[in-house]
Amino acid sequence: MKQYLFFLIALLFLPVFLEAQTVEITPFAGYVFAGRMEAANGYIRFRDNAQYGGMISIGVSRQTDIDLIYNRSDTKAEINIWDVAYKEIPLSINYMQIGFTQNFRVNPKLSPFVGFNIGACLMAPKEDYEDGWFFSMGMNAGVKYYFSKRVGLRVQGQFYIPVQSQGYYFFVSTSGTGGGVQLYSTMVQFGFTGGIIFRLGHIPQ
Repeated sequence: MKQYLFFLIALLFLPVFLEAQTVEITPFAGYVFAGRMEAANGYIRFRDNAQYGGMISIGVSRQTDIDLIYNRSDTKAEINIWDVAYKEIPLSINYMQIGFTQNFRVNPKLSPFVGFNIGACLMAPKEDYEDGWFFSMGMNAGVKYYFSKRVGLRVQGQFYIPVQSQGYYFFVSTSGTGGGVQLYSTMVQFGFTGGIIFRLGHIPQ
């Protein structure tokens, strides 16, 4: 149930924005290609499969939206680790992201866009294994087409990167102090989705 909490909280806050903002609700479905995560003694391959989910986009200007995204795929992980018997483990991969979309409005009906988001990735096996949580990053690009002021179509390609490890380092020297964050990932999940846009709130002319 944890993977639904993010989206539920977003829905609870939705009425706050309806009076003054344009809000787009977009359920979507699509396809994600196979991905591979390297391990110390081999690798884990995640099969290609369907993906689905939804997003809420809150217009903070005519060009910029703040996005709340939930994306899920149900697949199998193929375990290819040295000295370990080959296994196929069914699991769901869940991305819960927050980010922004930059719109490039050609006219009132057509709007290409690009977006960036960050959040959390939950890999939840459907057998007796522990869940895995990862920090995640994503990007998307595509086009929106509005059939009317309230209904449109969103088509996009996207990728997500679950970060496998992270660390903080700090140093002190005669020239001063400093610090930073190191992120590392060996997996990128590419896919595409399409969804119907439902527009609420104030629609700018």
